[in-house]
Amino acid sequence: MESPRPAGVSVVIPAYNEAGAIVSTIQAVEQAFAAAGPDYEILAVDDGSTDGTYDLARSTRARVLRHGTNIGYGNAIMTGVRHARHPLIAIADADGSYPLAELPSMVEELRTRGLDMLVGARRGTVTLGGPVKRLARRAFRFLSEYTVGRTIPDINSGLRVMRRDVVMGFAPYLGGGFSFTTTITILSMLSWLFVDYRDIEYSQRVGKSHVHHVRDTLRAAQILVRTILIFNPIKIYLLLVAAVLGLAVLVPALCVLLPAWSGAISLAGLLVAAAILVLSLGFLAEQRAAAQGNSARYRREIEDPEAPATPERGPGRNHGGASDDVT
Repeated sequence: MESPRPAGVSVVIPAYNEAGAIVSTIQAVEQAFAAAGPDYEILAVDDGSTDGTYDLARSTRARVLRHGTNIGYGNAIMTGVRHARHPLIAIADADGSYPLAELPSMVEELRTRGLDMLVGARRGTVTLGGPVKRLARRAFRFLSEYTVGRTIPDINSGLRVMRRDVVMGFAPYLGGGFSFTTTITILSMLSWLFVDYRDIEYSQRVGKSHVHHVRDTLRAAQILVRTILIFNPIKIYLLLVAAVLGLAVLVPALCVLLPAWSGAISLAGLLVAAAILVLSLGFLAEQRAAAQGNSARYRREIEDPEAPATPERGPGRNHGGASDDVT
């Protein structure tokens, strides 16, 4: 009697203006799974590219999905996940930076260990980036590890394998931009799913990065804070309490050390305390709005998983507006 065939995997490749590497990326995935591996499919999702990425992707054997306009990395991934035919999802960037030959063994490790998600932890000097990137990554990593209570080797790696039902279950809460990977990592850990890492090499990308560090960092921070407010809000408010207590100690100490500036120091302390109060009220409003909005999206996902969400939300727009070209 033959043993049942292992569940297949859908490899989702989001791409925005990646003409220099999209074909080689798809070919690398095909070569990785050709020798020995599970049933697989490749879904290349063109996120409104203007450099011919779409036509180049169509010249391969991948299924090609297309967004009419650029709506974000996370939305492109969700388009691929929604169209996927297999119960396992692998994601990989289309810029030549990840070792795609690792994917079959990552799929096998996820299966044999019974994991819900296996993430490639990037190693090498290329991962360091510039000062702004390093600072933002450290801040996000600190906040994420503080929230989930465990070490996170790589918070936003773009090479990972995970169960499709996990992604669909979190769909209403996932960011549509580059915060997608950070958000799904935190949600999985807060939900006590089996998430683990394995070291991978990371190379210089082909072409120019599409990340706008200041803008995308602010957007990612907003999504990260919103996620924490919904799933583990006490951690955010504990940080605010710690800030107020620290201020209560710092201001009197500075007034004693610098008596000539005591008036200005006291005024500055009051202004910072007022800012923290306003921020707390903003957090409460955001928490309430996000919970109500995501509850509606969650009900819609349960009633019809393939239906578009609200127009302003990525996962809905990307599903409704994506064309499916199979070459």
